[in-house]
Amino acid sequence: MSSQRPPTGSTRPTGAPGPARSSEPVAPTAADPVARAGSEVLGGPAGRRLGAGTPWWARPLPVALLLAALAVALGAVSKHHCRAAGWNTPDQFWHACYADGPVVYTSSGLAQGLGPYGDGVSLGQPPLTAALAWLLGLLAPDEVSVAAQRTYFDVMALALALAALAVVAAVAVAAGRRRGWDALLVAASPVLVLTSLVSLDLLGVALAAAGLAAWARRRPVLAGVLIGLAAAARTWPALLLLALLLVGLRCGRARAVAGTAGVAALTWLAVSLPVALVDRAAWSAHLTTWAGERAGYGSVWLLPQLWAQSAGSADAQGLPGAAVTALAVTGWVVWTLLVGLFVLWLPRRPRLPQVALALVAGWCVLAPSFPVQASLWLLPLAALAVPRWRDHLLWWAAEAAYFAAVWLFIAGQSVPGRALPPELYALLLLLRVAGVAWLVAAAARDARAPRRDPVRAGGADDPAGGVFDRAPDALVVRVT
Repeated sequence: MSSQRPPTGSTRPTGAPGPARSSEPVAPTAADPVARAGSEVLGGPAGRRLGAGTPWWARPLPVALLLAALAVALGAVSKHHCRAAGWNTPDQFWHACYADGPVVYTSSGLAQGLGPYGDGVSLGQPPLTAALAWLLGLLAPDEVSVAAQRTYFDVMALALALAALAVVAAVAVAAGRRRGWDALLVAASPVLVLTSLVSLDLLGVALAAAGLAAWARRRPVLAGVLIGLAAAARTWPALLLLALLLVGLRCGRARAVAGTAGVAALTWLAVSLPVALVDRAAWSAHLTTWAGERAGYGSVWLLPQLWAQSAGSADAQGLPGAAVTALAVTGWVVWTLLVGLFVLWLPRRPRLPQVALALVAGWCVLAPSFPVQASLWLLPLAALAVPRWRDHLLWWAAEAAYFAAVWLFIAGQSVPGRALPPELYALLLLLRVAGVAWLVAAAARDARAPRRDPVRAGGADDPAGGVFDRAPDALVVRVT
């Protein structure tokens, strides 16, 4: 293995494109064969009327925002049974209407008027998410009842609908003027319909996507603030800083990344430190509870237990908690090193969303638990990294199949006679992992062959890359 630096006089990476061929938005039906074929049911591909003279309401962002609002509304409708009868086990699983918010509200002490910190209440959530859960509870009755759960869910759905709109807007900004229609890959996704209201994860997704949009607009301080807030809402957005660092090393922009990372760290500290001083145990719960626990739903480390159950083992406990933790941490480290080597080895620098998608997808797949709502983390990154409808349709199908399976499997723990067989659940779990792996493989393939990348084939380099866009290579690693 060796490293090399391009000649000092280099002004752009090898094979980098010239100026973009056009500033006109690229309609999916004009550039994507799957979108074009699917458009036949809606009247056919976009024509000249959707060009420069398009009315404001038919432009990419308004259309995507409307579809995102409809997606969250459909998600709320799918929770109708629980909204009417309450979130009770196993009923909420049979009807696939489970949601963290109303369940936690009536079981954690929030419904008794207690705060998320300092009152003996531990939500097991990062500070911003716990604060949002408490704020939403201020608008619900202080009682443990179906009516209180219903009110809490309604308020939560409204807040998460706003977060979904923010995600779509951020993706449209990060995708650039020509690729604004790529936001439809978020707005029209069944993942948004099925999982947007399962938990408060959309808060962290919205902040992380906004941070990427700020970076794309070359506002590193604002990007650092937003990513820091995202990390205070969910842990995974810290991986975005790692993606920035890897691409920054490749093109010699590490100093700019360091500034953004510093701002992000200070922002995270400003949010986390006061909470840690008030109730350190409750604050740190989201950082420590996963260590030493057995594999959870969706995790590949659950497969040994499922196989043992399928074989009829009377003691199907699966891997010990310590082994699951060790495997997950080892897997994360190895995967991160492989992604880093890939970034520095490629003949041409990969786009920032491609690197971010690979890192976050690896975190999800190798984690001790991979809940259904974690797929929301991948949604904006996949839209920016792999803006190809075929790849998303395959992933969406796998996610939808797993979504139905996991609730039936969980409900079956209470009513074994109606349980989903463990071997079928394991198969659909693997199908979901394969769907995520397909996205990562598609991003890697496009990074290796930029001519196949829908973004770069149109003449662009890295619209979401900010200061990385059209930057020359500074460090390339060659494996010999």
